[in-house]
Amino acid sequence: MSSTLQDLVNRAVFYSTEVQTHFGALIADAEWEVDFSSDPHLTFTSAEGAVLRTRPHLLGSESGREKTWLWGWENVNDFPDAVVGLSHEVRKFGAAEDVSELTTPEFSLDEELALRLTLASKEATDKWAHYPAAAGAGTTVWLLVDAAEIALPAPQVKVSVRALMQGLTQTTVTDHRAAIEAYVARRGIPTAELPEGGLRMLFADGSADLSFDDQRRISNCDLNAPLEGEAAEQYAAAEPTSTPTEAAAASRATDSTSAPAAKDVAAPPASTPTTPTPVQTEEAAPTESVPDEKPAAEAAPAPEAQAKEAAEPAAEASDAARGQQQQPEDERLVGDGSVEPAETETPIEEEPSKDAKPKKKGLFSKLFGR
Repeated sequence: MSSTLQDLVNRAVFYSTEVQTHFGALIADAEWEVDFSSDPHLTFTSAEGAVLRTRPHLLGSESGREKTWLWGWENVNDFPDAVVGLSHEVRKFGAAEDVSELTTPEFSLDEELALRLTLASKEATDKWAHYPAAAGAGTTVWLLVDAAEIALPAPQVKVSVRALMQGLTQTTVTDHRAAIEAYVARRGIPTAELPEGGLRMLFADGSADLSFDDQRRISNCDLNAPLEGEAAEQYAAAEPTSTPTEAAAASRATDSTSAPAAKDVAAPPASTPTTPTPVQTEEAAPTESVPDEKPAAEAAPAPEAQAKEAAEPAAEASDAARGQQQQPEDERLVGDGSVEPAETETPIEEEPSKDAKPKKKGLFSKLFGR
């Protein structure tokens, strides 16, 4: 059975969002450099000198001048297979699934498409962190990033609900229910059916009750913590589920030659940022129904508003991990050169003095392709 690009985006968006948030916390305020030689690596160095060495895969490049996307497997810069090899897997996957966007070497790009192609590539390759970096002359290079340290901790109710709410603000998600089902399956989160087609997500520290409209969009989310009552009984009855993605990641980490020594790695936090997610609780008034003809953004105002509020503290926590290298003038990428992270859309209000350290940009938003 073939898939569309939108199908792949739906299946990838929520898990990707949680991984990106975790990744952002690991590399907050770090300087970085990338090497596209036969031993490719993307290295983040914190202000304290801790080093996280990751394995980058060149997925594709976005030209701001031409408004086009060029897949890495086209390889016009003659990068080694170690750099572009994974992009070939995306092309093969696209051919098998009959997704033309993954098999066309170059095509016109809109504002959202680079991120959507990256999400689809994550579904195709099982690599769930990405990093868009500016390579000079208006070109942004999109990298998939692999490292054992990026593996997620055990699911937590607030973290997962935040991932759902933020994911809906990142790109178009046409089938919220299918997207959530893909997320809980990949994350190993037990669920229970609720009346009128609702779904309960069960965690060791709480539960989240989701309801949907007749177009399978989230219309309400009730977060309950700690875990108690019927939800606690359902969680206890659910068999522990292993997550194929995390099991595969653990296996890759064991065999990986690019994983850094523990003493050189920035220690990851115990969990993703713990700022409470502003979601509806049982005491809150339920979301009012909205006519079906309104778009999804209007049909579920509570989740999107919550997402924006939830994103703000995380954005502040991971504000601006920016490399200090000069951007190359030549648009052609250099095999062992460095590139800078993609600039945000918001300009810097004041130009720093010559002696001042360059102002760092919002890494959190860049990680999501904004």
